[in-house]
Amino acid sequence: MSERGSVRVERDGPLASLVLDRPEKRNALTGEMLARIRDVLAGARADREIRVLLLRGEGLDFCAGLDLTTVDAGEAAEDRMEREEADLFAEVLALRDHPTPTVAVVQGACIAAGLLLSQACDLVVASEDASFYNPLARMGGVGLEVLFEPWDIGVRRAKRHLFTGERIPADLALRLGMVTDVVPRAELVPAATALARRIAAMPPVALRLLKRSLNRTQDLMGMRNALEYHFALHEFGHGTEECRRLLHEARRGRPLREFFARRDEGPDPADPPAGA
Repeated sequence: MSERGSVRVERDGPLASLVLDRPEKRNALTGEMLARIRDVLAGARADREIRVLLLRGEGLDFCAGLDLTTVDAGEAAEDRMEREEADLFAEVLALRDHPTPTVAVVQGACIAAGLLLSQACDLVVASEDASFYNPLARMGGVGLEVLFEPWDIGVRRAKRHLFTGERIPADLALRLGMVTDVVPRAELVPAATALARRIAAMPPVALRLLKRSLNRTQDLMGMRNALEYHFALHEFGHGTEECRRLLHEARRGRPLREFFARRDEGPDPADPPAGA
């Protein structure tokens, strides 16, 4: 099955693929795309014929994050919190708690909200050129809406990467435990599909129960409470003067890569002086 639009669904026997299909925008997420993902997850939850759900993106990059041009810069705090709780916090946890095994298939850039989607999956197969990036602290934000890093790579390493806002290349992500497999880009989809087929050959009820038990183990260790606490701090952080100023500057300085380069490395000597 396939459907046209910015998110499509492909079915191959017991495998279902949810494909971000906005390559001209590096698969940056809109509210409509998030709503579509939510609907797909709900439908897949009820379909017992689906044994593995894959999440991938078309084009050069997996996902460049949320499309900030679709978000109202003057959005009221209570409206922003309601939107982010529904579209990001709750939706990402729904993906994490999805009863069937999930596999993220990541190439190129995996940024911000894209990082949330990938890390909510059970397994992550990445291409050798993939990189993982949580830029929120650099923009004055208190991390992303869901703080997976301490649970995926440990608190000390999470501090190292969150405090510096550095990109994590695929080979390092593999060593840290953020991803489970790294393959050449040309082999990415075939390798992920082969892995999904091996999983689909396992007894499906056993896997559903095993996944539920593993997730429950993390929750008993305090993961769910910690994520909820972090989300509250994330929302509070939006209202700080620092965050408002940096987000405003970042919006004016798009693309963000160029904005961060100017801010962190200083102006290009070829640029005219300020006020010129």
